[in-house]
Amino acid sequence: MAIGTVWRDEADSLGPVRVPADTAWGAQTARAITLYPAQAGGRFGDYPALLSSLIAVKRGAAATNAAIGALPADRARAIDAAGQKALSVPALHFPVHALHGGGGVSFNMNVNEVLANLANRDGFGRAFGSYDPIHPNDHVNLNHSTSDAFSTASHIAARHVWAGLGAQIAGLIADLRGLCEAWGAQRKLARTCLQDAVDIRFGDYLGGVVANLQCGLDRAQSDALALRRVNLGGNIIGRSQDCDPAFFARAIDDLNRVLSDGGLPADLTRSDDLFAASQAHEGLLNLAATLEQLARGLIRFAKDLRLMASGPHCGLSELRLPAVQPGSSAIPGKINPTLPEFMIQMAMTACGRAAAIRMTQDHGELDYSPWQSVVIVNLLDMMALLDGGIASLRRHCVQGMLPDAARNDANADSLLPLLIRLKQVAGYSAATGIAKQAGGDLAVIRQHIARLSEPHNDKEGTRR
Repeated sequence: MAIGTVWRDEADSLGPVRVPADTAWGAQTARAITLYPAQAGGRFGDYPALLSSLIAVKRGAAATNAAIGALPADRARAIDAAGQKALSVPALHFPVHALHGGGGVSFNMNVNEVLANLANRDGFGRAFGSYDPIHPNDHVNLNHSTSDAFSTASHIAARHVWAGLGAQIAGLIADLRGLCEAWGAQRKLARTCLQDAVDIRFGDYLGGVVANLQCGLDRAQSDALALRRVNLGGNIIGRSQDCDPAFFARAIDDLNRVLSDGGLPADLTRSDDLFAASQAHEGLLNLAATLEQLARGLIRFAKDLRLMASGPHCGLSELRLPAVQPGSSAIPGKINPTLPEFMIQMAMTACGRAAAIRMTQDHGELDYSPWQSVVIVNLLDMMALLDGGIASLRRHCVQGMLPDAARNDANADSLLPLLIRLKQVAGYSAATGIAKQAGGDLAVIRQHIARLSEPHNDKEGTRR
């Protein structure tokens, strides 16, 4: 803290804690800041979707607790108002390291403390740290735990961020379909094992890319929709009896109303098995796995763009990518495929995030997996990386690239495509013999194709 900081004294179950007097967070947040310095990673204030989702859970819980008579209405209103106000300065209010000690307790308590202090100050004129009449645990956290609140918030946040990424992927698909219409009939040389193969159309190649992207998009949409099942009311390990039965009965309905007021999907329903939801984070892991596969497909597509644009004189030179910046500090006039390379790097990093997410499945023990922070933070990072990479690739590369018609026509009429046509009219063995005789002379091979393609030509006799 800065020199000259004014402090207030608080206490938790471990003893006294000094807290900066003007901060809305309290003792448990202060301990977390000391224990988990954020220099090596982000804070929860850097994840607005996750933060707003957990606050929505708290606002919904307050509404439910008031409706069932567990919380006075004026306190519920004060918590609700505090939740809306807290989001105005997230970096100030929520400084806990995103990967603090397992389970998300510090994050949950950070939110509880901030909402309690803001509600007490603005609703009842009390000083920060008084926790009267609203207490972080007794009132803001009433009838739920870190486990079910954080898990529920993670599902909401993932769906919210996915909506933006899904739109970006759909936009790339639309861009590629537009290119299919614009120059999909342009011939190009297909390759297998990086060797010349047969001639196809650009529409054939781009159509394959579109189909694979659409498959990934459809799967991710399904995975994201499955996240509407949440475990709010499951409390610590899935025991619904740890909260008031009346809270359990209506908490999700009240949360849906809060989400609807914020313009978010209000279709949450309860998980089929609350104990399973405590043991693992299957829904989030499924979405991460699909996004990793999408990321790898994007790497392949971006690498294809680099290959097809290689040159300009001694490479494939089939595509002309927009020139967006100088490509070398030493070679005049050199232009590099920097946008495909940006996409590749963003997707590679996203795959690294996915690897961290996968590891959490290996390390949950017994009744509870405490690695929720690793899962949701890395998943949100994955989606941000892919969203940024796709957006730049679309705007600065895909939407402006063009095929080199002359180069592609020449490639499509090169040796191996001609031999394929020869095989179609003469058969494999005869075409092999003619190819040896021609010694790579394309004119000779074309003559044979023309002759053998004439009506009533005796191909069997030619083969003999």
